[in-house]
Amino acid sequence: MGNNNFKFSGKYIIKANLRCETGLHIGGTDEGFEIGGIDNPVIKDPITKYPYIPGSSLKGKMRSLLEWAEGRVKIVKIKEDNKDNLVGKLCDCGQCDVCIIFGSSAATSTKEPTRLTVRDSFPKKETISEWENNLGENIYTELKTENTIDRLTSAANPRPMERVPAGSVFEVEMLFDLYKDDDLPRLKKVFESMMLLEDSSLGGGGSRGSGKVVFEDIEVKKRSLEYYRESADEIVVIKKGEKALRDICLNFPESFEKI
Repeated sequence: MGNNNFKFSGKYIIKANLRCETGLHIGGTDEGFEIGGIDNPVIKDPITKYPYIPGSSLKGKMRSLLEWAEGRVKIVKIKEDNKDNLVGKLCDCGQCDVCIIFGSSAATSTKEPTRLTVRDSFPKKETISEWENNLGENIYTELKTENTIDRLTSAANPRPMERVPAGSVFEVEMLFDLYKDDDLPRLKKVFESMMLLEDSSLGGGGSRGSGKVVFEDIEVKKRSLEYYRESADEIVVIKKGEKALRDICLNFPESFEKI
């Protein structure tokens, strides 16, 4: 693993509400195989049938945006069908901040413990009530019909896409583990990736209006090693709703180094 000078000293717990400013589509696969099923459904909990946001989707988009911001994407030329094409090669070095924060593949020879864990995000109770009151019993999504227009013939090819309706709110939880003294600046990059996401999109159809999200009511707590060993109290770093995401990034040292 290269430098093995690691010592677990605690973790930060980040909680927030993720509000859908526009409809959200994160694809599932089940319904497309049913007769009359939607060919582009959202992913749903198999028990409750409520839509949810997989941690892998949220974490993956945050990583991708931070990779571009950190200059970790390499544009390489590959030859396909006797043509030269430019493609983006994502980072998997195992040593940069992005790889350390978000993890690297098993094939990477040099890597550190992954710092960031992102839980699946489930809808708030208030959102479920709004779905049931406004959409009908057992209806939790909307259908958006999109048209692909043939630019030569002007023929339309409509295709429905299932989306979580705008205004829906999901509960987000992330955990950031501390193993080294220089992990705190890496934690700031997590909040930066959240900011980048707010000005990008989550899920499919982002360039066509879907997936605009915002983080609200952010709360950050620190749990030291003593919290797990000796029942020490957790430390509230950011009270729920006390600061907006940008304020946390701008005032990061003052907010966190006081611990």
